[in-house]
Amino acid sequence: MNDTTLVRLAAGPEREGGDNRGAVAPSPAPSPLDANQLAARTMRERVKDKSYRAYPLGQRAGEYLRYKRGRLTPSSYRDYEACLDKLTRDHLDLDIGDFEPPVGTQRLDEFLESRWGARASRTYNKNHSILSDFFQWARMKTLIHGDPMLPIPKHRKRDVHREIFRGDDRSRILADGPSSDHLRRDRIALRLLLQYGLRKGALQAIQFRHFDQSRHRLTIFTKGQKIRELPIPDDAFWDDVAKLMFELEAEPQHYLMQRQRQIWRGYTDTGSRFEYKRYPEHAMGDHGLHDWWYGCLERAGLVPKGTTSGEKMHKARHTAGQAVLDSTGNLKAVQKLLGHSSIQTTADTYTDWDIDQLEQTMREVLGDA
Repeated sequence: MNDTTLVRLAAGPEREGGDNRGAVAPSPAPSPLDANQLAARTMRERVKDKSYRAYPLGQRAGEYLRYKRGRLTPSSYRDYEACLDKLTRDHLDLDIGDFEPPVGTQRLDEFLESRWGARASRTYNKNHSILSDFFQWARMKTLIHGDPMLPIPKHRKRDVHREIFRGDDRSRILADGPSSDHLRRDRIALRLLLQYGLRKGALQAIQFRHFDQSRHRLTIFTKGQKIRELPIPDDAFWDDVAKLMFELEAEPQHYLMQRQRQIWRGYTDTGSRFEYKRYPEHAMGDHGLHDWWYGCLERAGLVPKGTTSGEKMHKARHTAGQAVLDSTGNLKAVQKLLGHSSIQTTADTYTDWDIDQLEQTMREVLGDA
């Protein structure tokens, strides 16, 4: 099997998981969701072409990003650039000197509120931090004299209601989620999410060379460019890995979740005909992985057909952590499984167990009384 194996599929009522960018089939007028996706893609393309740097403020943003490049992870760099891209496009006629306080403070306050005021406090505060660092750099470079971000407060953090997949739902995803075309690969990926708590980015980055079958270890690359080994003692898991590598004739550099592109090949008696062209040396994109996840949930009967929001992949990570905590009561084990730097993060996240322990304690106290 070569690197561009074509898998012929007839389009049916179900969505297929994978990166569908590049499909050229005729389509109806875009739905509101499609329009939102198109707007997001347009913004990404703008950032890619760096056109915002043609403007005075964008030129300063470019200097700042060159200064920060070695200090940021790739994902953080994209967040920084997206924020400064928006700042530039909302103030095309201004240069950085036009943000001297107090006028600059008012402009930035209005900008933050218009862009992220109605969003979650975490999103608002992330962009607040980016702008604060940008203008602190500008002061260091003596491009401005005052810090316009200093008087603007961050939003108060709100408690996040974290949910998990309960036992039956988790079993249904693992049993019914995988599609027939990628049964073994999907079973491996879903186990890593629901049983071992991998983040989406870590799953994306897995190549077959990261599986150490002799030691039953998986090397993962996760948030903050951290690298760690994850022990996987399940023999059935490693049996699936070995069989999948044989079936795909996988090379060490090939990805577990491979990018694929849907190509329309015309109409048949049963509908449109598509082919999927796979690119094993490229990781599946964010949108492809998102669609794959909701396809698994749809086939498991956990979301209605066509649903693409409301059940984030990160919920699987909380499910894995909670399962270990419920079974062992060992918070340290959960910390190690999920790779948290601080056990306080683990303790703050997984409160259900603490509540259960409090309930049991109160039962004992009241019983003694």
